[in-house]
This record gives sequence, C-alpha cells and structure tokens, in this order.
Amino acid sequence: MSANQPNTAGGETKVVFTGAQPNPVLSFLQRPRIMLLLLAAWSILGVLTQILTSNSIFFDNKDREIDGALAGFALGWEGIPLAAVYIYCLRDPVKHHAVFWLALLHMASLAASQLYHLGTGDFSFESIVVPLAGSCGLAALVFVHIFSPKEVQPATTPQPSG
Repeated sequence: MSANQPNTAGGETKVVFTGAQPNPVLSFLQRPRIMLLLLAAWSILGVLTQILTSNSIFFDNKDREIDGALAGFALGWEGIPLAAVYIYCLRDPVKHHAVFWLALLHMASLAASQLYHLGTGDFSFESIVVPLAGSCGLAALVFVHIFSPKEVQPATTPQPSG
C-alpha cells in the first residue's frame, strides 16, 4: 500500500512503498518474455566472454594458457544453444513454461561453477562477483516465477442450445 504524504518543503506529494503493493521494477522483470530476454542476453554475454579471451574486461589469459587434453571444453560456447532456446520460447512463454526449469538449472549450474572456481583459487573474487551476482539474480527471478501462484483461467463449457 502506498501512502501519499504532503511534503512541507514544496507542497509536493511523496509516494512511499510499504511492501503491500508489488514493486513495479520487479513486476516488470518477472514478466516471462522479459525474463527470457534477460536469460538470452546473459547466455550471449557468456559466449562473448569465451570469444574475446584477450580482452581484460571479459577474460584475460595473456599470462597463462588453457592447456590439457580436454581444455577445449572450457571455451565451448554452450551459451549459443541456450540463448537460441530462450529466444525461441519468447513466442509463447506460457506454452513453453518448461523452459524456466531449464533456466533455473542453467543459472544454478553457473553459480555453482563460479563458487567452485573461487574455492579452488582458479579465479579471484573480483573475477566472479559480477557473473555470480547476475546468475543468482536471474535464478531468483526464475525461481519466483516458477513457484508463484498462477491465475487459473476458468474453463469455458459450451452451453446447450435450445
């Protein structure tokens, strides 16, 4: 519930959100199509990070090389098919509601991998803070969307003519 209180300095009205009303920004971000666009953008950003390996903003590997028999998997561009799925599901998010379970798994695995690499010392905290915050934020949006009560549309039954 918002309360309009007069401001004594200029006579203007001030709106105060008390928590009873939904937050307009959060309501906007929880729209299924907006969430799918954010998920697609996050996946594409992950691919750009893997493509631009000599850029210090994304990934800096000048000092050491990624080596090993299976090291190519580290930069596999797996975000491309995920972004394609999210963009495909933009057409009808209600019909493709299961994509949000995929998104929750995707964001949870990203967050887990970032915490793992922080724990092993592969990357510093500064290197994972933004990806971890973004993954956890998107996971929270998707989690709330999946488990929030949905409005049930009443079934229409044909009326007998007569």
